Amino acid sequence: MRRVNLVLDAVVLLAVGVACVPDGLDPLANMCLRMDHNSAIKNNILYIDGGRESYVSNNTGGSFQGSISLGYNNWLIKINMTESWDWKTNISQSYINKTENPKTGQTPPVIARGALYQGSSMDDSIYLYGGTTSYQNTSFFEWVPPSSSKYSLWSYDTKNNTWDQFDISAASPYRPSSGSFAEAPDLGLGFYLNGGIDSGSSTEAKTMGNDTKIWLNGMIVIDTHTRTARNVSTNGLLGTPRSRGKMIYVPGIGKKGVLVALGGSYKPASDSSNTVIGTLLPMNLIDIFDVASLDNGSNGTWYTQRASGEIPDGRVEHCLVVASAPDNSSHNIYMYGGRNLQTTFDQIYILSIPSFTWSKASASFQPRYGMTCHLVGKRQLLSVGGFSTYNLSSACDWQDKGVNLYDMSQLSWGSFYNANAENYTVPVQVVRQIGGGPSGSATVTAPVDGFTSPPFAQLFGQSNSTAALTSTASSPPPTMSKGAVAGAVIGSIAGLALIAGATTFYLLRAHRRRPHISPHQISAPVSATPAPEAAGSDFKPPVELENEHSYFELPADQVYEIRGTELADRALEIGGSELGKPEDIKKDTPYI
Repeated sequence: MRRVNLVLDAVVLLAVGVACVPDGLDPLANMCLRMDHNSAIKNNILYIDGGRESYVSNNTGGSFQGSISLGYNNWLIKINMTESWDWKTNISQSYINKTENPKTGQTPPVIARGALYQGSSMDDSIYLYGGTTSYQNTSFFEWVPPSSSKYSLWSYDTKNNTWDQFDISAASPYRPSSGSFAEAPDLGLGFYLNGGIDSGSSTEAKTMGNDTKIWLNGMIVIDTHTRTARNVSTNGLLGTPRSRGKMIYVPGIGKKGVLVALGGSYKPASDSSNTVIGTLLPMNLIDIFDVASLDNGSNGTWYTQRASGEIPDGRVEHCLVVASAPDNSSHNIYMYGGRNLQTTFDQIYILSIPSFTWSKASASFQPRYGMTCHLVGKRQLLSVGGFSTYNLSSACDWQDKGVNLYDMSQLSWGSFYNANAENYTVPVQVVRQIGGGPSGSATVTAPVDGFTSPPFAQLFGQSNSTAALTSTASSPPPTMSKGAVAGAVIGSIAGLALIAGATTFYLLRAHRRRPHISPHQISAPVSATPAPEAAGSDFKPPVELENEHSYFELPADQVYEIRGTELADRALEIGGSELGKPEDIKKDTPYI
């Protein structure tokens, strides 16, 4: 059967057309490291699109030969998840060229920090949204400058091997990047929260330069059934606009499931500096969005719930995976890695809901940020790409196939993917916090301080509420026309001044009808101090990437919104500590 599959893959590659790859730039054979990519699993195939990649003649476990070339993943990589494999011995990988849309003749962009959605089970396509063009190496093979933001949504038909593009500019006039995204495939919906724009976002935004990043409020909701989008306000969400956080969809809560947003940082929408990491959001305050609240055409309802337990440090660029107890008495969100201004994290923390209790898993010695993660084989977390430092030009990833696996029940790392693994069971560390056993039967089914409000408790089929935090239905933001925003972005210095003025006006109006956010509301941990965490490398606050750009609040009156920030890395990658195998990681090596 495997031989047949390989033959079929070869036929597909011939039909689609493989790019003429220069020697030394094969995205699989010459991979040194890969990060800031987009990935999704569709019909037991893992698709990896875009992102930044470095290349060497050979990389074996982090020991490499030849010089490192910084570049991008210009291809669509495929990994077969139908059968079991060990990435050290027999992983099945291939890649295909990103071909022109036969309808328009345009080629899908090579972007970083966007989102790749798997689409519904009734749909053969996957969907690429947002992202930014990196300037890390503009002389790299087939590099092209950013394209127009008119088509910020693309699809790839996995059966016909064709690309298509969709104009959703009425809802998303700018292409956002570095936002938090999640997908409800059972509903055919994709979500993209906040993020921002920079000079790599589009042809319209490239005049912004390297010193500007505009962060965006609002959330784009993409309907993959109709290939349309809407923009909803996030005025009810504390600490916005946000960048580089993560969000995950948890089905089975309420009528249509919820979105849980964890981590990231925020800064005022009026701040157009090239800040990459703003004020870190605390991990003891959890933001939850009721998906069903969108049904009446409103902006929906966000809740902020206080958590307890072993509270992790705030961070950005981590990843999330969720697994539910066999009896659905708990839904356990696994958070891996990430970084802040001092540390690249190696730990896995588990947030169990509805108790909203954090548990810390054992040390992993796998420090990493900029990766994506997926639930595979019923109980494994698949980590894809990422790296431990900013120094992409001096070291290669010891995971030389760009993937690794974590058993979420046994809490252990390994190289073997088990396609026939047993069902997920609740790990002992979580059972100690919420009671019950491996099969569920949790006895702690509410937060220690109570739910934030009666409506929020009702999502979990409960009625008690003693917590003091609030829940807020987002109100429509003030109006700013697309023309005014576009003129502001294109207008260089004068335009940026216009943006700042318009945004300040928005903030003043929004402040009058929005609850005041005190510093201690946003940052003070509750009933538990942050648990110590094993660090992969310590470093001084990094120099902001020349290419990273700012974000800007795009009012969503007419469904306008988001456009992408990213790291338009106009310089060589920021330096950092060298990475070989985990035991070789050097601490106290500062980032440049």
